[in-house]
Amino acid sequence: MMRFNKRLAAAAVFVMGTGAGVSSQVLAADADFVASANIQTAIALAKNNDLNFGDIVPGASADTVEVDTNSVRNCGAALTCLGTVQAAQFTVTGTTDATYALTLPPDANISSGANNMLVDQFSSSLGGSNQGTLTGGTDSFTIGAFLNVGANQAVGAYSGTFTVTVEYN
Repeated sequence: MMRFNKRLAAAAVFVMGTGAGVSSQVLAADADFVASANIQTAIALAKNNDLNFGDIVPGASADTVEVDTNSVRNCGAALTCLGTVQAAQFTVTGTTDATYALTLPPDANISSGANNMLVDQFSSSLGGSNQGTLTGGTDSFTIGAFLNVGANQAVGAYSGTFTVTVEYN
């Protein structure tokens, strides 16, 4: 009988040791998850019209010409402004109902040969936030700016290239 008790005691010790191992396994658990992605239409920007300040006759002092986002010109008193003006106009396309942000240039020069004029204070018809919504997958906006004409600015056909950027919010 003594032998049987030794075996029983050894089995009890084994079971207790195994039980400790089982309880540590109960502390771990697995769970599955799903990975997903939504591929959107790439945002695109197309220029419809360039910014045109029209014809300007400089005066004896420096002044500015503004073309606002509605293609309305405001000519400084020291200048004579003639001809047709046009705000720059763009169309944005992309994912329906997505919102986007417009980045305008801070300023830049237009030139005729070695002569330059500063274009600055760019603004958009999107308002101060420069944010838009692609209703039906499309939106459009216009850009206006100020042209800084120097005193007795040199005669010439001035032009320059500017970059605007749109990106999804």
